[in-house]
Amino acid sequence: MTEKNSRHLGSIDGLKGIGACIIAFFWHYQNFSPQNGSPFFSVFPVSYKYGSFMVELFFMLSGFGMMLGYSERIISRSISFREFIVKRLKRIYPPFLFFTLLTVILELAYYYRCGTTFKYGNFDIQHLIYNLLMMQEGFFGTEWSFNAPAWCISICMLCYLLFYLILCRVKKESHACYVFFAAALIGTALTISGAKYPLWNELVGIGVSCFFIGALLCVVYKNREKFRYQRLGYLCLGFIIMCYLVLRFKPEFMGDFRTVSITGAAPALILSVLFVPWLSLILGIRPLTYLGSLSIVIYLVHFPVQCAIKNIDEYAGLGLDYSTKAVWLSYAAAVLISAVLYKLAAANAVEKAVAGFFRKKDSKTKA
Repeated sequence: MTEKNSRHLGSIDGLKGIGACIIAFFWHYQNFSPQNGSPFFSVFPVSYKYGSFMVELFFMLSGFGMMLGYSERIISRSISFREFIVKRLKRIYPPFLFFTLLTVILELAYYYRCGTTFKYGNFDIQHLIYNLLMMQEGFFGTEWSFNAPAWCISICMLCYLLFYLILCRVKKESHACYVFFAAALIGTALTISGAKYPLWNELVGIGVSCFFIGALLCVVYKNREKFRYQRLGYLCLGFIIMCYLVLRFKPEFMGDFRTVSITGAAPALILSVLFVPWLSLILGIRPLTYLGSLSIVIYLVHFPVQCAIKNIDEYAGLGLDYSTKAVWLSYAAAVLISAVLYKLAAANAVEKAVAGFFRKKDSKTKA
């Protein structure tokens, strides 16, 4: 990989990290129901109001990464379906399981004290089974439960399955693009329809449309030398700035924000990060790329951290004011520290424990 390509992909990691933080620190900070308004709202109003935009971005970056790393290997049959899925599960399921079980413990403690769960309902065995199978939101409906922000991880697994099945049936990457485009159209239509049936609902629509748009963006990136890609990058950056200004000052001119983010804003942001040299350089700096390596953990850990803070608040009778900047900064620091500690101290142990639980024991005995 050339230094230029490395910088571009580093910027994608940086974008992942920023997106995860916007979800955790702004969009879902509202879970605390700040008593007197959200801290730093005057500085980050768009992040608080429209932070869900980062969910669409997350799916697109996942599709982009899968296309970049696996398309040629799947088409050439150099990686089997089992190997592909096992690789995905090894990366995603151990932290997913760990933080789901941690959420159960923290919610039980909160329920014992307050007689209700902290934020999300459906705190029962049925929904726990759905969660343990990674089939919660989207597969059997759209009801939030347990570590609800992790719903996007389960939809990603569905997208991985579709991605492999499509690529293993085509002979060329260009042929797959037609199917990806059709899948993105169906997903977008499903999102707009607002359907709420098992496997046919808005959440699945968001995931499928964005994932395969991300895969198509990767094809654009691979073939960037065929056109003036820097000019395209600046056009996309201009579109992003325009969208931000509209959201900031005249949101009524945006129309349906989710549709705009899926079909325009999120793809434009990714292309601008890839094709605008100085933007790639900024987002590719080491602290941001490291933040990107923590992005999945940040997605998974921030709600358990919120549960822990609420438990401390209730049991110690602190009466925390969640509108203060001090509480917000403490929460953000707790999420980042927890993510780093998990990655450095617990990730390998959790992965080995999960893999060891499911690994078949050697039944042979020594002669």
